[in-house]
Amino acid sequence: MSAWGFSSLTLAGRSAWARRGPLSLLVAAIAVSVAMVLAVMQLREDARDSFSNAISGVDLIAGSRTSPSNLLLYAVFHLGQPVRSMSYNHVDAIVKLPSVAWAVPLQLGDHFRGFPVVGTTPMFFSKVGGPSGLGFSSGGPFAKLFDVVIGAEVAAKSGLSVGSSITLTHGTNDSLAEDHSDTPFSVTGVLRRTGSPIDRSVLISLAGFEAMHIGWEFGSKPKQSASAIPSDPLRLEPSQVTAVLIGLESRTQIFSARRAIESLGAGTLMAILPGVTLDELWQAFGVIEVTLSVIGWLVLASALLGICATLLLSIASRRKEFAVLRALGLSPAGITRLILLESLWVSLAGIVIGWIMLQIMIAILGPWAAQEFGIFLQLRPLDLQGWLALGAVLGLTLLASLLPALKAMRYSLHDGLHPPTA
Repeated sequence: MSAWGFSSLTLAGRSAWARRGPLSLLVAAIAVSVAMVLAVMQLREDARDSFSNAISGVDLIAGSRTSPSNLLLYAVFHLGQPVRSMSYNHVDAIVKLPSVAWAVPLQLGDHFRGFPVVGTTPMFFSKVGGPSGLGFSSGGPFAKLFDVVIGAEVAAKSGLSVGSSITLTHGTNDSLAEDHSDTPFSVTGVLRRTGSPIDRSVLISLAGFEAMHIGWEFGSKPKQSASAIPSDPLRLEPSQVTAVLIGLESRTQIFSARRAIESLGAGTLMAILPGVTLDELWQAFGVIEVTLSVIGWLVLASALLGICATLLLSIASRRKEFAVLRALGLSPAGITRLILLESLWVSLAGIVIGWIMLQIMIAILGPWAAQEFGIFLQLRPLDLQGWLALGAVLGLTLLASLLPALKAMRYSLHDGLHPPTA
């Protein structure tokens, strides 16, 4: 950049700072719109990552007949409630199908400090989460009846570690729910962070899930003590489960395996392709995403119109200023450049403040989004789409400032030939 170009940039910055009062409102409007546009992009990417990580390695999900999206939400993301459970006999039948490589049953219904409790088998840790399975930051899988494995988010929020004793709570997250105080569990492992709902899950064995519910048939705490619970896991096989995660021998068999699974229940079972169902969910959320994006760009448009109006109103009052700059050697094109650079400063300030606002929003709302929706918001650098959006903001700002800049140049040309009288 030339010395004069650097001086013009500095002069424009000082000129904008001198009118920081009215321009601060325009900076705030740009900041809000930038934060909103970037937030929509961030939410979309983080939600996609969280959802994709949660179904990595799973070819089919089976459960009692309901809507595909409902089955996906409560089986994988632990949102909502299942309409009804499926018989454990169907799990045995699914495992025996020649196209099925593995099947991991899930049992839901209880919670621990707002985190869902998931009854499953040790195979969950090796089959779910991709080819390498789930890693442990400390400890290992459950082995005994009352062992429990906790996700990374649960460990971070509760301060629990391997060896800690915890008491689970019966039923959904309700302040009136009773604790399973007669069957405390011991933490045997803490999972590594996955960026999926597994991070906020409390995992126990199916036998442990059955054991702590002995005597709870009517929904209230039983009178028997833990000593009355049989210790033989074979006697604690569940009669029902919530859903089954399934891996196939070959993905080419996915549709035939789906038909075979649904035929087992005589119309009471369904099997869904998690990837396809996830795409359907995105289509449903697409309207919300587009609406938020449109709102963000409309806020930006109003800010740009404000910049144009503010500059136009200030041009007439700055004619003497422009005449002085002309007398100091600034050309009419330089006057135009000055106005454009002032707008550029305003836009850059709005972009920086908007980006900072987004980071603060992520830091504050991130834990809430993970707790309520299983979406893990991450502080991350801007991707190509984000940079293109910011480039569009700068381009539109310069476009909105073009009319005031041309008017200032016309005034400077006229005043150069006919200097304004005092």
